[in-house]
Amino acid sequence: MTEPYTDLSAIGLVSIGILLFGYLMTSAYQSYASSAYYAQEMDDLRTIALSMAGDPAIAADGYQGLLDARKLDNARAMAEMARRYGHPGTAVSVEIAAGGHSWSTEDTGSGPSARYRIPICVILNDASTVSGFLTVVCREGS
Repeated sequence: MTEPYTDLSAIGLVSIGILLFGYLMTSAYQSYASSAYYAQEMDDLRTIALSMAGDPAIAADGYQGLLDARKLDNARAMAEMARRYGHPGTAVSVEIAAGGHSWSTEDTGSGPSARYRIPICVILNDASTVSGFLTVVCREGS
């Protein structure tokens, strides 16, 4: 005949093991879901950045993959372009830095942000071209 309370410690150990297993599985899933979300977000930002770099509102006429400084100086066209590429519930802003020159749109979002940067070239005039970066910043809340 066994003691009446000898199985309590075994049941306690099994219960703790089950709880730890559940915690580890939940943590692993949350980590996977988070990395999958950020991978999708970065892919979206890359697509937006490449689309903006080829947008006729800022691209140089007759040149593939080059931006025109005169078009970048038009702040209204830049703001309209940033609005056109935004998703519902997000605010997209653009920052372009080339040589000693920079252009940007107003950052209207207030939530967490993600950014993606691609290399570009900007035509300053017919004789001068500088390299730089186009950075797309996406914030939650518009």
